[in-house]
Amino acid sequence: MGPILKLALKELKKKKFFALLMFLVSLIAMHTAITSITNAASAAYQQKIFVHSLGYDMEEILHLDYHATEETPAFADVLAGYRDYIAKLPGVDAVGQFDLTGMYFSELKASDAYTQINAEVVAGGKYENHPGITQLLSVDEEILSFVTGGISEYGKTASGNLPIYASEIFKNILPIGTLLTDDRTGEMYEVAGHFEKGSQWVEEDDLIRFPMVSMDGWLIAPFSDESKRDIMTQLSCLHNTYVLLTEDADAAYLKQEITDYSLRHGFEATACTLAEEYEEYRLETKAFTTRQIALAVFISLMSVSSIIAVFTTNTLLKRKQYGVLIANGLTLTYIAVCIAAEITVIVFSGTLLAWVIKLAEFIRSTDLFRQVLMTAHIQYTLPVCLLAAVVLVVFATLIPAIKVFQYQPSQLIGGNTNGND
Repeated sequence: MGPILKLALKELKKKKFFALLMFLVSLIAMHTAITSITNAASAAYQQKIFVHSLGYDMEEILHLDYHATEETPAFADVLAGYRDYIAKLPGVDAVGQFDLTGMYFSELKASDAYTQINAEVVAGGKYENHPGITQLLSVDEEILSFVTGGISEYGKTASGNLPIYASEIFKNILPIGTLLTDDRTGEMYEVAGHFEKGSQWVEEDDLIRFPMVSMDGWLIAPFSDESKRDIMTQLSCLHNTYVLLTEDADAAYLKQEITDYSLRHGFEATACTLAEEYEEYRLETKAFTTRQIALAVFISLMSVSSIIAVFTTNTLLKRKQYGVLIANGLTLTYIAVCIAAEITVIVFSGTLLAWVIKLAEFIRSTDLFRQVLMTAHIQYTLPVCLLAAVVLVVFATLIPAIKVFQYQPSQLIGGNTNGND
């Protein structure tokens, strides 16, 4: 293999412009194909992570959608009564809501140790310039099982204060029993435990279409009594209200009851299963994925066509040179393998460089989907592209090799271009 590669590199070195041109064709084609493959793979990967993270089957999760509401303090009580009514319906396992927000705790914003660690956590996010703020997931205990990982229930605190759980990265500076004071309301919390590094929660704006939220550096706590009565807090949770069902629940009946109750009480809300929302998203991404794959295939075919055309022409022009090699004891098979080696060097160097360039783009990116794209790029795109490069080399070698085997050694040695002795 060494002599073949050496000969291939020698041939490419002799025709630098030709080699550079083919390398650029491969680089541009593979960069475009890699972009398409990564985009398609990231959509599939995100769906996989989302489904794996749910604690319930998607058919057993109803998502409430409010269409007409009020912004009065009294409406907070109406919403509470609504959730209580739904919780008592047959087939309902739990009803709850969550809110991802930022809040200040007096003790933490004054702690240099906390702000130093938290500054790294919030870097690049919306709280980047506020290292003293705490990222808090407020969530009803009833739906803690909605997402796997993290914590499954709230424990009681010795002081009777609200329990709050801290990310493991704060374990040394927020030990169990630490008291925290809500800077706005004066409400007291007590650290009741820690959740593992790497825990995730769903995104509040669109849990299906947006990537999971890393909970590293976050705190988790139940809603306080004041937040349950606060209309602004309740309105911010409207889109994140979920009903968890039992296996034998009648989803159609429950959806009808949920709508009828809202209309009877002066507002309008509907419900659909997470499976229905997911199917809508899947159809959206299916069209997107199909277009991305089609683009990747089209670009790859154009690249193959260009390389085939150039190497076939080159093979015809180098007949006399191949004849000399035959006269020196080399075989037609050896020459075909050398042609394949030249194409392999060009295609694989272009493919690997295109992959590295795309990886560097993701590393520098601040895109919301950056981590999903990087994971898909490393775990899925690289092996797919290497396989595509192998296929490209095989097809690009096929016609030049066939041309070589069409001639008798005497024809090659003679160097005739019309195929006659």
